[in-house]
Amino acid sequence: MEKSTEKSESKIPYHKIFIEQAPTTIIMLDKNMHCIAASQRWIKEYKLQGVEIVGRSYYDLFPRISKKSKEVHQQCLTLATNTTDEAGFIDKNGTVKWLHWEIFPWFISEGEVGGLFINTIDITPHKENELKKERTEDIFAQTKEVARLGTWEISLTDKKVYWSKITREIHEVSDEYTPSLEEAINFFEEKYSRPKLNAHIQDAIEKKIPFDLNFELITAKGNRRWVRVIGKPEIMDGAFKNVVGLVQDISDVTFSKLELNKAHAQLRSIFNSNHNVIFSTNQSGFIDHFNKGAEKLLGYSAEEMVGKKTPADFLPLEEVKKFKYDVATLIGKSPVNFNHYSDITYEDLSDTREWNYIRKDGTSVPVQATVSNLRNEEGINIGFTVVATDISRLKEIERRLVIKNERLNYAEQLTKISHWRYRPYTNETFHSKNLLRILEIENSSTMLTFEDFLSYIHPDDRESVVKHNEDSVINKEFQSYTHRIISAKGNIKIINNIGEVILDKKGEVVELIGTAQDVTELKMAEKKFKGLLESAPDAMVIINSSGYIQLTNKQTEYLFQFTSEELLNQPVSKIIPHEVLPSNRKSVSSFFNGSKVKQLGITEPLFGIRKTGQKIPVQINMAPLQTEEGTLISLAVRDITKQKAAQRKILKAKENLEILAKTLTDKNQQLADFTHITSHNLRAPVSNLNSLLDIYKTTDSKTLRESLFDKFETVINHLTSTLNTLVETLKIKSEYNEDDIAEIKFKQVLNRTEEILAGEILKSGARITADFSECQIIRYHTIYLKSIFLNLISNAIKYRSEERTLELEIKSMMVDGKIMLQFKDNGLGIDLEKHGNKLFGLNKVFHRHPEAKGVGLFLTKSQVEAMGGTITATSQVDVGTTFTINFN
Repeated sequence: MEKSTEKSESKIPYHKIFIEQAPTTIIMLDKNMHCIAASQRWIKEYKLQGVEIVGRSYYDLFPRISKKSKEVHQQCLTLATNTTDEAGFIDKNGTVKWLHWEIFPWFISEGEVGGLFINTIDITPHKENELKKERTEDIFAQTKEVARLGTWEISLTDKKVYWSKITREIHEVSDEYTPSLEEAINFFEEKYSRPKLNAHIQDAIEKKIPFDLNFELITAKGNRRWVRVIGKPEIMDGAFKNVVGLVQDISDVTFSKLELNKAHAQLRSIFNSNHNVIFSTNQSGFIDHFNKGAEKLLGYSAEEMVGKKTPADFLPLEEVKKFKYDVATLIGKSPVNFNHYSDITYEDLSDTREWNYIRKDGTSVPVQATVSNLRNEEGINIGFTVVATDISRLKEIERRLVIKNERLNYAEQLTKISHWRYRPYTNETFHSKNLLRILEIENSSTMLTFEDFLSYIHPDDRESVVKHNEDSVINKEFQSYTHRIISAKGNIKIINNIGEVILDKKGEVVELIGTAQDVTELKMAEKKFKGLLESAPDAMVIINSSGYIQLTNKQTEYLFQFTSEELLNQPVSKIIPHEVLPSNRKSVSSFFNGSKVKQLGITEPLFGIRKTGQKIPVQINMAPLQTEEGTLISLAVRDITKQKAAQRKILKAKENLEILAKTLTDKNQQLADFTHITSHNLRAPVSNLNSLLDIYKTTDSKTLRESLFDKFETVINHLTSTLNTLVETLKIKSEYNEDDIAEIKFKQVLNRTEEILAGEILKSGARITADFSECQIIRYHTIYLKSIFLNLISNAIKYRSEERTLELEIKSMMVDGKIMLQFKDNGLGIDLEKHGNKLFGLNKVFHRHPEAKGVGLFLTKSQVEAMGGTITATSQVDVGTTFTINFN
């Protein structure tokens, strides 16, 4: 045990150097997020001086840490690494800081994570990129061994166990407690120690074998301890009577060993880390340790470096000279020919600075390194150890921060904005240089106090500004406000202030921060814009991209009878229910693509709503307005009530003209029909009569004359039929009388038609079915409806198929509020591709039926259309035909 302790203590100088001389703000945690060690810089950075942090939970030290950060920690414990280039925050002193941090695991052995390193670097520009040398606290306290020995005895005669006072104290039981053998053994850890101790005690009792071993014990109070138990048989007068022994509390020593072994494992993980460069030299300057981080960064293997190379092989000569000069000056020796290997004997050295290491491939990498000397037991320098961190990312971050600061200053000038901070309890102020430009102060190095700034505020606004700041501190909330200033050159400007109240952990006000913007030109432009709005002849409504009203003019108040205050920040749908903008705000810009002005209410009706609820027809011209606050939309709303009235008059006149034109067209069609019947249907019978008369006049045969009278009768009948058709056609085309209209039941009309066609129905065997459940009654022209039923049913019988019994289905329907009637048969059918365009023509027939005249469908169509309806047909040859009448 003494040899192991000596070996561990020999590594302590390396251990202490690696932790204490860490150049960054770093904390080392175990897997349970308990602190193992932290650098002095870390302790100082987080203001934990004097606080014992070793063994403390990281989350106890920082109880307000976010849930997201805890999730990151757990991810890193599973071999992940988390790096954040920059993050800003305000510390409790009110100072804005920017940090760069890295979180990565350390390993007890390959693949086994022992915990986390959290490495943070303050990259605040005000620190001039210099990291001051830091020292770590001792991460492990020296262990002490407290020898506490107690005695115990097992009587073989009665199997009783006897404990001394110290033994009872070790077990944390009362002075009167006397255990049985089983109870005594049960104090030991169940899985390993208990069975092992029990076996050795049985061997001592049965085989007289002594033992001396360490066991884990759990006291009566639940405390875990390590004890050394010695037992041996006691022989008195040649007889084996008892087993006696000692118990010693070795918890401190054992736990110290465990912690020491753990520390050694942690140190090995630090040394073997890929994230930190660690190397050391002997007294002659040759490298004797070179870790994996150094191999990774510099490109050299440890085999190439250890015992063969010195740091000068990858350090710039000028930087080495500067280092020697600074070290010599620091320890009070002459820089001339100074050699830090031979000229430092007892002095303690710790130097932190930036270096540019030269890699094996010749490229350069910036690092921040701490160089510390190693001393032996006599305090004599025996070499150096170096802990370095690659800061190339940090340098890039610093470069980007400089660029960002330059851009911020430029942006402030362009936008006439200055940022400021004010601590009300100390009256301290800070502001950017652009505030001086706004105030037209020529000395750019001036830093104004709060009283200085008040002196530039317009006298009429000064009191309100002071009160506003006081109210912000009292209410812990900053309301934006506007005030005037008088610049150093006497110019009056308008300043808009936006800010925030910063509170500490106790909820107390620390400071006010915010921006001050010169909005003088904006206010002037706003006045001009309002003047233009008021002079517009139309109602002008300005809305944002979400459709909320931002500004109106007097014409808007007159048109919609709302005041401007009643409309401000209200949705535009309050006065214009129509959707004037896309529902998706992202589509607003594309809404205006191709045309800067959109017009509404030109082709489609558009209404506005007055406060009284009255609807008024309006026309809108809308266009985008690009402002600093984003895209606004202007609506020019015009009342077009008079235009609509004039439009209605024009439409009425147009309707009257169309009615007149239709009447003339109908009359012309009547004449055309009449001409067709006269020229075609009357020509043949009249010609036939003339021929018969000529024969009658020229013959003397009485028999011939008698036979001619029969022929006269036939021809006259045809002529009569033709004349009747002409009369019916002309009658349909003429206007009907309202007295002809009545409420008619479809069922009654069907029954009458079946009576008229009873003979043909019986002769043909036709089966007629009807369904008038959807609509039973219609208000219609009585004669027309009877004619429609008669023509369509007789047509179905006339053109039935000889191959099957006629099935005729009649059905009434209501479709979209319209009455419809359907006649569906399974007759011969019609080739509509061939005859569809002349289906309802006069004297058009499509089958060689002896009674086909081509008048029935023509009359039906004429009657339906005379009542404002339509008739259509669908048909398939040798399948059947369906006629559908729409009465409305």
